[in-house]
Amino acid sequence: MSSSLNRANDGAPGAAGSAASSSANLALGAWSELGAAARQVRTAVFVIEQNIPAAEEWDQWDAKSLHAVARDAAGSAIGTGRLLPPAFDGQAGTGHIGRMAVLRQARGAGVGGALLRALMRAAPAYGFAQIVLHAQSQAANFYARHGFVAEGAEFFEVGIPHVLMRAPLQ
Repeated sequence: MSSSLNRANDGAPGAAGSAASSSANLALGAWSELGAAARQVRTAVFVIEQNIPAAEEWDQWDAKSLHAVARDAAGSAIGTGRLLPPAFDGQAGTGHIGRMAVLRQARGAGVGGALLRALMRAAPAYGFAQIVLHAQSQAANFYARHGFVAEGAEFFEVGIPHVLMRAPLQ
């Protein structure tokens, strides 16, 4: 499943005054279909840029999750995210979005927002009425603009400050 999206200013850091309007292609699918592209983006952002150990980045949930990948006009992967399956945390009706990543050169152009919205639109088909995520604290405002509310105290995951955030699905 794929669709085109307009990469409009999503208010992300560095996006002020941005007039980006080029098109990107967004696809939703299984790891078997989108894993190579998602792996490229996650490696660049998490393993290389944020120094997260590769062993901490890959898990058994990739093969069981719904993935979203955004590509630029040339077909190169520029962003990704995943919606974990209902079995992930056993909370009936609660979905979990994670591994949201956009390449540095594509940030501030609406790619992250488009990925997040696509995964949120897909969530009701899995029986989810709300979404939770572990936002890196520096990205909490991005998620707040998409309806997420922080809960609880800041915590560390892979050495990076995070906050639990939750949003109801419309």
